[in-house]
Amino acid sequence: MEAVEKQIELLMEEGERFTFETFCFRNPKPQYGGESTPAWTSWMVRSFNAVNEVVSEKSPAHLLVRTGTGIQTRGHVERYFRKAKADILEALRLALETSNDDKFGELKQAEVQDAAAAVSNRVFVVHGHDDTLKTEVEVFLREIGLEPVVLHRQPDQGKTIIEKFEANSDVGYAFILLTPDEIAYVADEEQKEDAKRRKERRARPNVIFEFGYFVGKLGRGRVCCLYKGDVQLPSDLQGLVYKEIASNLEEQGYAILKELKAAGYEVEISSSHANPDAGKGGGSKQ
Repeated sequence: MEAVEKQIELLMEEGERFTFETFCFRNPKPQYGGESTPAWTSWMVRSFNAVNEVVSEKSPAHLLVRTGTGIQTRGHVERYFRKAKADILEALRLALETSNDDKFGELKQAEVQDAAAAVSNRVFVVHGHDDTLKTEVEVFLREIGLEPVVLHRQPDQGKTIIEKFEANSDVGYAFILLTPDEIAYVADEEQKEDAKRRKERRARPNVIFEFGYFVGKLGRGRVCCLYKGDVQLPSDLQGLVYKEIASNLEEQGYAILKELKAAGYEVEISSSHANPDAGKGGGSKQ
């Protein structure tokens, strides 16, 4: 627990340093925010995971961190950013207080679970704007007997986005689809001519957030990241294996099946997926 407490303290220090100007890439209008920086997104993910590791879902800290990370700060006025930052910082403070002295029985109880029992037929698909790749992954998973969970296809039931996400995250595995959906540059590039700016193609912030969430919830061995095109891979999640989709999913079909089998899934490798040389068009990198 000491390691977690130290992590929370560092997260609180990091969060205090964020200002409205430093949480976004550019600020086209003085009163509005622009694109969220990777640092801000990473901080939210790590804060959510830290609070989730310490306290139960019914605790005030957990409610606050869900509320804070669920606020849409991108492109909104400063008070949205201040509200999100305040809620997350307070969640971290309460989680730290609870870990030191659990007066109200809010600490998360350790769960002892057999690894085989954790294998679920439901597999989450985190995606951006590439509908073709998303559909290919859905079809592939159904073909091998798994149930793909795509958030926008699930009923809302009056839930906020973060509540709907949590309600559907009872899965045993997650696929993260990183596609170049947004073009961004750091604030220092704002004064340069557009042609001279150092730009990066990035996945949407919600994809990066959900990526970190599932790494924390399921472990790195139960998360498979597929990337397509010239997309920037998140630096805070280096060390994972990223599988490139150069043209279509079949290139990595065999490799994906091997990852699922290594995670405990009893999937059958059909003749259409059995050739390990079929994916020479794409590769993997760490």
